[in-house]
Amino acid sequence: MEWFVSFWDLETQRTSVRAGEASNRVDAMTQVIATGRELARRDDGSVVNKTAHIRIGIELAVVAGFDNPHLSDENLRCRIEAAITAKQQHARTMQQRISVEL
Repeated sequence: MEWFVSFWDLETQRTSVRAGEASNRVDAMTQVIATGRELARRDDGSVVNKTAHIRIGIELAVVAGFDNPHLSDENLRCRIEAAITAKQQHARTMQQRISVEL
């Protein structure tokens, strides 16, 4: 399962992206969290950006919290799942609206 994490760096106006592949969704999520935490801060400890764009398989989300060292991995995992679910629900709602309008 492919995954990626992307941060827009507000200071340098550049995007940092890391991608990888995992054997299953659980491993992909673990790798996304570890990589996101790494990319969220510069070497001097300053925050790159509070939100990241992520993809796990075909699921996309925008998630905040990778920069917060007090947020547990499990809590961050829940945020990612909630963001993915919200994006999927929004897409379904938009599709229903388009179907009704046609």
